Amino acid sequence: MFSSPTAILIILTGSWFFATPDATRVDKSTVSFAYMADTKNFGRDDRFSLTRDKSMFDVAVQSAPRKLLGMGGLRLGFSGMYDMQGSYLLGPGIGKTVDVGKFDVTLSVYPSYASIRGLDRETASGHMNWKTTFDVAYHSSTRMKAGLGLMHISNGGYREPNTGIEALRVALEYDF
Repeated sequence: MFSSPTAILIILTGSWFFATPDATRVDKSTVSFAYMADTKNFGRDDRFSLTRDKSMFDVAVQSAPRKLLGMGGLRLGFSGMYDMQGSYLLGPGIGKTVDVGKFDVTLSVYPSYASIRGLDRETASGHMNWKTTFDVAYHSSTRMKAGLGLMHISNGGYREPNTGIEALRVALEYDF
């Protein structure tokens, strides 16, 4: 479950995020559109390429930050992801955004219903998967942001195979 560097990085970052109180000044909801490219090449090797078969698309909406369970700055959301293998994930999520000057750093976790298809079945399985995203976005205006990030999908180890799906993300975000 925690065998990849991306998964370990996201978990360590998550610990810091949830320990940071009320970390964002942005009191707006956000919608993001992301293009992602699978970095694991369907589990065969770790070479990165931008091929059609490795392309993924993600749309997510996050609420304005709020206090939940005694923790401030948490954002509720919903995400839908589709990849060119025919796999898709849909689910609610929770995240946190930290402002760092003109940058927003966001970590989100989405427990999702998943339909895993095609060559993705070599690295993921099961109908319950966790999609975790980590993005750094630059404010190009008061409402628009552009960012880069990482995404990791895993079923948490309840079913094999579970080496996970990992991707680099390029995202456009809009605060409303």
